Amino acid sequence: MNREKYKIDVIQTVLNNWKGFFIPYEMALYELESDFNIIDLEWKAKYGYSPIEHLKTRMKTLTSLIEKIERKDLPLTQEAIKQEIRDIAGVRIVTSFIEDVYLLKEHIEHREDIRLIRVKDYIKEPKNSGYKSLHLLVETQVILSNEIIWVPAEIQIRTTAMDFWASTEHKLNYKYQGESIPEEAQKQLFELSNASFLLDKEMSKLRHQLLSGETILNE
Repeated sequence: MNREKYKIDVIQTVLNNWKGFFIPYEMALYELESDFNIIDLEWKAKYGYSPIEHLKTRMKTLTSLIEKIERKDLPLTQEAIKQEIRDIAGVRIVTSFIEDVYLLKEHIEHREDIRLIRVKDYIKEPKNSGYKSLHLLVETQVILSNEIIWVPAEIQIRTTAMDFWASTEHKLNYKYQGESIPEEAQKQLFELSNASFLLDKEMSKLRHQLLSGETILNE
């Protein structure tokens, strides 16, 4: 059986037999989106400023899920997938400043309805490609009519500059799907990642000056 036929058969099996499997993940996304929208409104009212520029939720597609099952060589069972694949539900939060990335992380750490399971800090330790973002693996509380469940999700927090860079890299990877991105393009991407990080640091300096009431002088 060829790979594409296998993938189609697996997807059909999931669609036919796994009714309801994805519903808890959808509930988790509703819960997280609501939580962060409330944070946004509260901080704007209290401080006149919110670190959240914009927020996006996503569910891993069936095709993407099947590919991850294959990469991890997992048995096609709900139990194995629940244990081993923790990013079926995802939230991406974009901020203006690097400091706001860690401000949101600190807030998440202190919430009683979110458990922080693992942190991957690609800002302090970027990927070889130049990718920068803070990835948090969490479990969020979902209150049902007769029980409380904890559902895994991934929260990615990054600055506007990091998000723009990641979007560009994604488009290049899509264009060269199945092939390597040309070396010159890879080099340019890496250099642009460094340049965008310098922009983030300069914006942070400006933020500190504005918040401290200092006069901003031209050098």
